[in-house]
Amino acid sequence: MLKKRIVICLDVKDRRTTKGIKFQNNVDIGDPVEMAAEYYRQGVDELVFYDIMASARGRGPILDLIARVASQVFIPFCVGGGIGTLDDIRSTILAGAEKISLNSQAVKNPRLITDGPRIFATQRIVLGLDATRDSAMPSGYRVLINGRRRPTATHSRAV
Repeated sequence: MLKKRIVICLDVKDRRTTKGIKFQNNVDIGDPVEMAAEYYRQGVDELVFYDIMASARGRGPILDLIARVASQVFIPFCVGGGIGTLDDIRSTILAGAEKISLNSQAVKNPRLITDGPRIFATQRIVLGLDATRDSAMPSGYRVLINGRRRPTATHSRAV
């Protein structure tokens, strides 16, 4: 029988947990370290931490904040945002993430989704894509990157 799992996603912007719609009009709702600790105490099964502005701002993961969150939770912990190189994957795992979520950076550098699992193990690499309906695309959808701010090209190759 399948077991229900509670997975909490914290969207982080400027080192604070935020709530917004499609990465817009974000409102500060708290400290991600404190929120992660509280969700852990409440018994969640997994925590996902997305730095929603890292790729759009052209920076890597916030390793010190990731390490502080990881020190508070002892459940699967997935981190995404600005992870654009194999070194970023390595340093994020060393900071305490069990899994890495790739989005914009996987579109920009598709080798991450082939080399990452080969080097770090398949269960550590997660691919998440933001998409919108677009009749100009063969699939009917267009992938968006950089926090849904930039549409990909009309062909299937990476941007």
